[in-house]
Amino acid sequence: MDSWTLISFIGLTVLVAIVSYIAAKKEDLSSRDGFFLGGRSLTGISIGFSILLTNWSAEQLIGLNGQGFRVGLSNMGWAVTAALAFVTMACVFLPFFLRKGITTIPDYIESRFGSTARNVIAWCILVNMAAVALPSVVYAGALGLSKIFNVSDLFGLSDGGSLILSIVFITVVGSIYAIFGGLKAVVVSDTVNGIIFFIGSIFILYLGLQTLGEGSISQALHTLVTKEPQMLNAVSSPNVNVPFGAVFTGMILINIYWACTNQVIIQRALGAKSVAEGQKGVLLAGVVKVVSILILIVPGIIAFHLYGHEGIKGDEAYPTLVNRLLPDVFVGFFGAVLFGAIISTFNSTINSCSTIFAVNIYQPLKKGNTSQQDSINAGKIFGAVLAVFAAICAPFIKNAPQGLYMFMQEFNALFTVPMLLMILVGMLSKKATAKTTLPGMATYMVLYLFFKFGYTGWELHFLHKTAIYFVCGLAVTGWLTLRSSDIEVVKKEDNAPVDIENWKHLRLASLSTIALMMTAYAIASPIGIVAPIEEIPGNIAVILMTAVIGTFVVNYLVKRFFDKKRTNSTLNPDNV
Repeated sequence: MDSWTLISFIGLTVLVAIVSYIAAKKEDLSSRDGFFLGGRSLTGISIGFSILLTNWSAEQLIGLNGQGFRVGLSNMGWAVTAALAFVTMACVFLPFFLRKGITTIPDYIESRFGSTARNVIAWCILVNMAAVALPSVVYAGALGLSKIFNVSDLFGLSDGGSLILSIVFITVVGSIYAIFGGLKAVVVSDTVNGIIFFIGSIFILYLGLQTLGEGSISQALHTLVTKEPQMLNAVSSPNVNVPFGAVFTGMILINIYWACTNQVIIQRALGAKSVAEGQKGVLLAGVVKVVSILILIVPGIIAFHLYGHEGIKGDEAYPTLVNRLLPDVFVGFFGAVLFGAIISTFNSTINSCSTIFAVNIYQPLKKGNTSQQDSINAGKIFGAVLAVFAAICAPFIKNAPQGLYMFMQEFNALFTVPMLLMILVGMLSKKATAKTTLPGMATYMVLYLFFKFGYTGWELHFLHKTAIYFVCGLAVTGWLTLRSSDIEVVKKEDNAPVDIENWKHLRLASLSTIALMMTAYAIASPIGIVAPIEEIPGNIAVILMTAVIGTFVVNYLVKRFFDKKRTNSTLNPDNV
């Protein structure tokens, strides 16, 4: 490794750590809100970048680019449809949760369904994080760092040995951030790293295009749309591992859970200084998620054109691109940025798990006979144990047959969708109880496990199956609720800790985000760039014009509808 590579890596990593320490030391980390929610003082920009970098870690950058290398844009739905989920978060879930003044999702479940349901949800979250999310993050990060820096050659280790060394390094540094810094340190490091990460990733995209086009960006684009054009088809590509129809079934369920009720993601929004700031941050994340396919998937397609003939694995495509295209000094900088992204997701997950353990498991076990500092200390210890467990599990993910990203999504569905079922039922039905909802969750999980490991002859994509299991669980909950005479709801009074006034531009911003999502799919289809090259400029112009005009027309119609409804309510008070 060139000395400048090492110097630039260490320099940028230390700089971010110092900035995070300075910002975090001003925060009161002895209180629950101070340690776990950043003192409820986060702004929209901080929330948006923190959400993005928490999500943009190595399992996204390496995993999704690996899918781009394997099947092209047909897998972009995971990133693009997240925009719709973020709109749902901004308009529905975030105002609801902030009015309740909750710190964690199990807080809400307890207020709605009682302590038994809270315990079930808390342990589902922790098991999912420990068995799936954290090991995936650690493995992807270690794979990226070991390949980018050629750790095996540097230390004379085997590929397996270099992977384990990288895992240990990530685990130790990430644990220090999460266990001793609290959410404020996590968010500050996220924001700094997020800006550098975005710039660095665009630079990798630029270099990839330059190399593919032999110095000409236009020639690179010509190659992408004319050579293997099915790689740019997100709608009707013959080479897929996620069919387009799954966007409307299990994928949207998983994305709604992830953006609206996943503790790791929403903990940033719950730390907002107001509902409006939280909405700005969430929608910022939604917009950038759509645009992020340019750095999360397209480089993988470029790597396919450059190195597809070499027989490398999909998950090795992005690290190979970085290692071969960047000068040594920039390899160090980008390695530091990638390391920051890895640490961001790792410490964010540890921080959220520590929060849930301290608030929803440790404190109830102590029956209130504990101080806030004792709870924080218990959370720190649990976080340390969880980090070690994740490091032990991480190396086994290399055996996933469809790659890192699909492994993570498939096993996430086992835990996340039934949790979403309970949360949605709690929000929408006043009659549902723990006794009627827990059997619905159990129905989903039993069906999932049976058709995953028991009867395996049902040839249907797991995302379609996920939606079917969800409907079955919902049906069981509905049937039991209708038959139940026990309709008492465990309820706490709303206790909003911040201003709950909606952002004044919420409607237009939400519609624009949805329009951007639809535009992305239109462009990556036969009516967009998957067409004869002479038709592409006209196709893109029509798509963009339709999106802009459509957004303002729909915004006007929606405004007219609600203004009319508000006027009628004012004139007829009995209808209110």
